[in-house]
Amino acid sequence: MKQLKKISKILLYTIIFFTILSLLLTTFNYFNIINYQTLAIGKIVIPILTLGLSGLLMGKKASKNGWLEGLKIGLIIIFILIITTIIMGEFSPKKLTFFLILIISGIFGSIIGINTKNT
Repeated sequence: MKQLKKISKILLYTIIFFTILSLLLTTFNYFNIINYQTLAIGKIVIPILTLGLSGLLMGKKASKNGWLEGLKIGLIIIFILIITTIIMGEFSPKKLTFFLILIISGIFGSIIGINTKNT
């Protein structure tokens, strides 16, 4: 039960962080502050940063095996994203590569989180 509470709290932080960054990117695009190329890069970088941050938070709360904690949170978020893309009908093999990059981002974030944790 404690593990489920920890994961749900980090998922909530991830969703909030992703929403804020996406809204900022959309607002900047709406007011023509950024161009289309920056928007395309932002659409790739924001999920990577978000999953890295969630891995970092998960690693800070872990006692050992930081990579495993990052893998767990990464797989949970990727599972949600895969279901969403299938429902929206946008699933493609290219997205699997991006999802793999997101999982690796979560793993690296968790490794960094467990190594920077104050003991």
